[in-house]
Amino acid sequence: MSGVVVNVLLGLSALGLATAQIQLPPELDGASDRIPIRGFGGYNKGTFDFPGYQGEFRRGESRLGIFDPLYVSNKGKSSFTLRQDDAAELVSAECEFSKKAVTIDIVTFDPKKLTYQCEFRQGGQLLGARLAVGQPKPDGFKQRFLAQDLRRGESAVFGQHLLIESVHRYKGTKLQSQPPVGYLMMQGTRTVAALELTDVNPTIFVVNDVPDELRRSIYATALALAVLRDPANSALEDD
Repeated sequence: MSGVVVNVLLGLSALGLATAQIQLPPELDGASDRIPIRGFGGYNKGTFDFPGYQGEFRRGESRLGIFDPLYVSNKGKSSFTLRQDDAAELVSAECEFSKKAVTIDIVTFDPKKLTYQCEFRQGGQLLGARLAVGQPKPDGFKQRFLAQDLRRGESAVFGQHLLIESVHRYKGTKLQSQPPVGYLMMQGTRTVAALELTDVNPTIFVVNDVPDELRRSIYATALALAVLRDPANSALEDD
């Protein structure tokens, strides 16, 4: 599905005419906590909050096109802080992405597919934590035909390891989106959380029985994904 259709769905949602939702796996559909993050509003900087937490965020991107679409380079940086209500120190993250593409006739080559990385600190000190997301090669003919901007990666925050995978399917429809409309977070083979990005304010879904440390890791991972200005959704003109 084109980015135009995605924008139409988001616009309808904003008008209250329809609510676009990601397709959640059985582990999360009806058996999870739904946690809306207030304050994003589609902005590039501001403050946010959700029950028990608050913080600030900043995000941006740049695009360079030479004989567009012959050569296009996208880069971006984002950051956020996250403070738990009863915590003395806040957690902060600095993130950046890059992507380069070359188009000849109707064929696009990705000499450097999307890479996105975050570095975490607590109380100004580096945490032994990381987040890395990339763009994998399509698996099989169906994925190549859909030409989706797939994202996969992992995070390790607060001693918890999570696998990350983009979601492209909407609930209640066969429509699929080319750019991600959300992300799944898995611990081993079990899906423990999801991030929904179909509205200007993200929403986190977390299975009910996760321990506190895993929940904190899920929140930090979800925010790192939420502040990414994904080039798949970019509407920037050439620099």
